Amino acid sequence: MKKSLLMLLMAVMTLFADVDWVMDYQDAISESKESGKPIFVMISREKCHYCYFMKSQVFTDPKVSAFLNENFVPVELDLENDPLPDYLKPYGTPTFYIVADGGKRMSRPIVGAAKADAFVERIKKELEAFRKR
Repeated sequence: MKKSLLMLLMAVMTLFADVDWVMDYQDAISESKESGKPIFVMISREKCHYCYFMKSQVFTDPKVSAFLNENFVPVELDLENDPLPDYLKPYGTPTFYIVADGGKRMSRPIVGAAKADAFVERIKKELEAFRKR
C-alpha cells in the first residue's frame, strides 16, 4: 500500500513539475536581489520550434525544473513582445543567459535547444564559470 501511494505521488509530482517562471524582467531583478539567486533568462519567440521543444519537453522534466528553480530566478522574454534590456542580445531563439547584479554580470549566451540531461550539464558548466567571474 505504501509503495503504491509513493509511486502515485511521484507520478503526480512528475506531471506537475515545471519551472516557476517570473513573468516580468523587472520582477525577476527584484526577486534576484531578495533571494541572492542569479536570473536565468530565456529569450524565445512564439513560432519557434526549438522554444516549444524546450518548454514542452525539457522544462517539464523534474530534474531540469528542480535545478532551475533551486538555483535561479527564471524569466522568459518573448523576442517579439517583451522589451529586452540592451545587454541581452538574442543570437537566434532560444537564447539563454545567466544574469546577476541587474545586468552588470552576465554569462556568455547559450543558444539553441538540448535534451534535458545535456541541458542541465550545459547550464551547470556555465553557472560554475559564471560564479568564477
